[in-house]
Amino acid sequence: MDPSIGWPLQSNIIRRSSEANTFGMFRHNADGSKRAHQGWDFFAATETPCFAIANGQIVFAGKSGAFGNLLIHSFALGGDSYFAAYAHLLDMTRGVGEHVNKGDRVGHTGTTGNAVGMTGIDQHLHFEIRTIMLPGLGLAGRVTPLRIFREIPLDTPAIRV
Repeated sequence: MDPSIGWPLQSNIIRRSSEANTFGMFRHNADGSKRAHQGWDFFAATETPCFAIANGQIVFAGKSGAFGNLLIHSFALGGDSYFAAYAHLLDMTRGVGEHVNKGDRVGHTGTTGNAVGMTGIDQHLHFEIRTIMLPGLGLAGRVTPLRIFREIPLDTPAIRV
């Protein structure tokens, strides 16, 4: 992983160690067809601190439908511009326009949006890497976080250093 990038949580592991909680066409509709999951769900009990993954700027902090409390920060990597999106937050400790450095606390995990009522091992941070700030439904405007992190922590947590 590029040294300018850090993990969003202290301990990062995909919820339930399930590929269905990673990026891609993994979710299932009632009719059995597949639908997109736009990011990674990291297991995180409510009130777990979240951190900026890179130096950048907060470009969105507010409510956003199924994402609940959503915070987005812009950052650059390898000449490309990206947006890190943190969803279902309890609170946000940074506001729009604020500069953040890698490792700065940006909020705490929660159960807002479509995560309301989730308990125990289902509590999580929904985390996305976007190429545009506010994409629509589906995978367009998003890339797999694997592009940034270079590994998927399915079975062993990736620890923030």
